[in-house]
Amino acid sequence: MATLIIEIQGRHGSQYHKIEKAAVRVGRALDNDIILSDPSVSAYHFIVRKTSAGAYELHSLADENGIRRGRQKILGPLPLTGLPLEFDAGRTHIRILDSAQAVAPARLITCRNGGTCLFGHWGWALATCAIMLLLSAADNYLSTHRILTWESFWQDQVVITVSALMLSLGLLVINRITSHRWDYPASLSFVSLMLIGAYLLDLLIPSVDYFFTSPLPGYAISITWVLVVLPYALGWFLISLHHGNTLTSVLFTILVVTPAAYTQVKAAVTHYDLFDDFSKKAFYSGALYPWDKRLKPTISIEEFAEMTARKASRDAADHQKSTTQL
Repeated sequence: MATLIIEIQGRHGSQYHKIEKAAVRVGRALDNDIILSDPSVSAYHFIVRKTSAGAYELHSLADENGIRRGRQKILGPLPLTGLPLEFDAGRTHIRILDSAQAVAPARLITCRNGGTCLFGHWGWALATCAIMLLLSAADNYLSTHRILTWESFWQDQVVITVSALMLSLGLLVINRITSHRWDYPASLSFVSLMLIGAYLLDLLIPSVDYFFTSPLPGYAISITWVLVVLPYALGWFLISLHHGNTLTSVLFTILVVTPAAYTQVKAAVTHYDLFDDFSKKAFYSGALYPWDKRLKPTISIEEFAEMTARKASRDAADHQKSTTQL
């Protein structure tokens, strides 16, 4: 049987211990083979013992918190088959692995051609941040119809810059929680790239809306960005690039993306009155939608002229009738 490994997952990363003896005991007591500091772990919590057949079994020694797999408490011996085996000793999460267990691929520091990769290098981080600030300044300039002053331009630009830095610091903290490492250049590069993409979409969507004479394509692009592209990119950054904890990374991805997704979906719902088809709210662009199914079918000029003539005839007849009665 291949050598077994005990992985003890902690706040500052995982510790690995080879099982090279017939019995390996784990707990808080100082005479254990593996010593844990978790106060919820018993002095002698569990033991991994080799049987006469050469296989290993897990035995619980704790009377207090014991060993749990999910919500099930393990009382009897547990054969170590179907590795990896995951369980909780008190509040400490432990895995027993086969030494042939596949590991995540190493994170590349340099690219294949010898150059520096986009993430994790201060040069690329500052370059992407500079491009993002230039794009934001251009977008801010195009939306400013007055002389460039502190109130009309520079104040907004400072807010944009500070917001980008705060987002990168927030991502730095999230990355620290999920992967137990500090990597600000990578966080700054990722936030800058996401904001560059958002600014490019901000410039593209009005042209798309104008081309289709409808805001529907713009809403579709925005919702796809916040519901598909942004979650996938953030998950890739936390899980694939930095090898962060999968569950924690997914939870943080949902937490980060939800406000932006809610804003975009609410804007689309409000514009199309999806929750109130008979709302009295009116939108000027709604009269120009070729795709708005709530609009009545259009008629030709000839049909309009004929309908107007019939209405004029009826009005004349009604007027003549009222005059005769008088």
